[in-house]
Amino acid sequence: MTKASIFVERIASQAGGVRRVRLEPARQVSPGERLIYVVEYRNTGNRPVQGFTVTNPLPRTVRLDETVDGSELVSIDGGRSWGPLSALRVPLGNGSWRPANPEDVTHLRWRVGDTLMQGETRRVTFRAIVR
Repeated sequence: MTKASIFVERIASQAGGVRRVRLEPARQVSPGERLIYVVEYRNTGNRPVQGFTVTNPLPRTVRLDETVDGSELVSIDGGRSWGPLSALRVPLGNGSWRPANPEDVTHLRWRVGDTLMQGETRRVTFRAIVR
């Protein structure tokens, strides 16, 4: 079972030039705002599991922020192929290619190789920016 929560990062200036960061549920967002996605996954079975993936589509209304931890694989073609962002290329239609960038990402995937015990919950997070 997976569940995603989305938070918007709000930055407020306080006295003395100190900046305070608050996370609020992302009920209403504007272009340029930074979002934090928290994807929780839980073993709801009756025995430990191992060697599975957690996949999360990225809505078209956001683009991946480059501050992801780097353990994920990404897709730029709707989940048909996967790899590290630095290894993917986008066809330009004239026979040439360009390196993929965070704006091209359509899905993220994490490989979970270690054991997830019965009833155990874990989470992965990533950042995105509202287009």
